[in-house]
Amino acid sequence: MMKNETPNINNNDNKKIEISYYAARFSQKVGAIMVDFITFLLLALAIFVGLKEIVENSSYYLDINQKYDQARLDSFLYVYNDDLERVEDIVTYINRRSDMAASEKETFLIEHIYSFFDSLPEFKAELVEEYNNFLLDENLVYNDEPYFIKDDNGEIIKNNNYSIPTIYYVDNVYKVYIDNIGLAQFLIKTPNVIDYQRYQSNMLLFLELPLSLIISTTIVFYIVPLIFYRGHKTLGRLAFKIGLVDHRNLNVKFLRFTIRFLIFLFLEVLLSAVTFCIPLIVSISMSAFSKKRQNFHDYMVDVREVDTYGSKIYLDKFDILKDYNKPKLKDFHLK
Repeated sequence: MMKNETPNINNNDNKKIEISYYAARFSQKVGAIMVDFITFLLLALAIFVGLKEIVENSSYYLDINQKYDQARLDSFLYVYNDDLERVEDIVTYINRRSDMAASEKETFLIEHIYSFFDSLPEFKAELVEEYNNFLLDENLVYNDEPYFIKDDNGEIIKNNNYSIPTIYYVDNVYKVYIDNIGLAQFLIKTPNVIDYQRYQSNMLLFLELPLSLIISTTIVFYIVPLIFYRGHKTLGRLAFKIGLVDHRNLNVKFLRFTIRFLIFLFLEVLLSAVTFCIPLIVSISMSAFSKKRQNFHDYMVDVREVDTYGSKIYLDKFDILKDYNKPKLKDFHLK
């Protein structure tokens, strides 16, 4: 139990007033955290979807996306899927096509691979050499038999000395080349493609995700507690009857609460987004196992969580005296 004795400024008997609180139990804190986390998660998701919609419908983003899609289509390693109304790589496209025979898939992939070489004439010789080396790789075998061999003229041909099903050529040769080599070479060799990808990634990593985290964190853990100013209660703390008090066991002042929130936002929430939640784990561990049962941001500003069930958090000493000096009604009974 935490106690605070406050001098009675206006009371004639000049006695001291003792204000006592019980520290919030860890089970209460966990319950409040769960409610606040679910609220935060739903709000962050809604804000993220909204921001993403705004960003992806901006004229500059649409222009970049159109150029990126056109570059992918020009490489012949991508096709436009009319059913899904989007551009996708040819391996994904082939995997969806259950109506194509293995021989059709093989022909389709080979044609697109050589069209990819033609789409980059300045790098064609290099790409063809890399492709040939891939086909003759000693690890590219089926039951210890190579998929490809050289004929008497030095040309690379399919190994007809051993019956290898066509589907294995499709799955273990052409798809593997496209996924592991072709798409990487497309990114490296095609002009501006990396810049297009970097722009889209930057919008996601440095605008959409951070803003959704910052806005949702601010609403759930700052604006709502300012609304429930007495005790600075989030929805979770309101549900589990937990309030915040400072070192005087009085309501936390605005400046202290703001500093507390900024520590929580930047050193715990945003830092956790890039460090696998380590700061949040450390903070919760401090709340469970430290001597004063304070999490990191409360420890930094000397704020404690108290059980407000059946008790009240006072704004200041005058707020205490107002309650203490309130006239008590007598209980009248009829005889």
